[in-house]
Amino acid sequence: MFAEMVIGQNEAKSIETNQVWFDFNPRYKISDRFTLVGKLGAKAIYPKDWYKFYTSAQVAYSIPKFMLRKLKYREKVYLGVDFYYVFFNELPDVVEISPYQGYTLTWPNRKRLDIRHNVELGERFQWDVQDWNYSFGLKVSYEASLTFKFHGDLWKYGKGFYLSASAKFWWNLISATVFNDVVRITPGIGYEINPKWKTAFYIGYNYARNQINEKIHANNIIYRFRVYYTIN
Repeated sequence: MFAEMVIGQNEAKSIETNQVWFDFNPRYKISDRFTLVGKLGAKAIYPKDWYKFYTSAQVAYSIPKFMLRKLKYREKVYLGVDFYYVFFNELPDVVEISPYQGYTLTWPNRKRLDIRHNVELGERFQWDVQDWNYSFGLKVSYEASLTFKFHGDLWKYGKGFYLSASAKFWWNLISATVFNDVVRITPGIGYEINPKWKTAFYIGYNYARNQINEKIHANNIIYRFRVYYTIN
């Protein structure tokens, strides 16, 4: 199956797509230090070549401040696993299991503005469901994201709204057969309905390439809607 995908992709050097993503993100605070985070989502692409369902489970540990305690920052380490099922129109479907480990530094961490730096290592195990051919990938990523929150003082009707922008870069140390992302730029706007519920909408650009044949690359426009729910 994976060889068929590479041969098929050789027919075109550049691919342009529009993608719609939706995900629901519950969060549960286990203790003062540990948080459990989940994700359930779907992705669809136009032209219609595939669509994807995915779920994720993650546990995060907030690191206590040992140094520079007066400085406004937060740190955490986390680990989790993603599960993907990809439906292809003309090729066998693909199952992927992706464990990952990461570190996040939020600094500065202010009431109105915070900037987050995130470094992550991810392992990718892929199988096609027809012949169960196997592929392994290994990637490292860095993401910088900025969030600016409105509290109703600068803008009377802006309370609860926030603006965000992020840039994420991947280094594929071992390329998997499908979906090798390289860079993603994502601006967006969100709204905190109440302490439990929050929503956000993003329009982003994603660049990916097939590193088995580096002549093949994709430029993707992403429309993403996210819902967050905090369980007390």
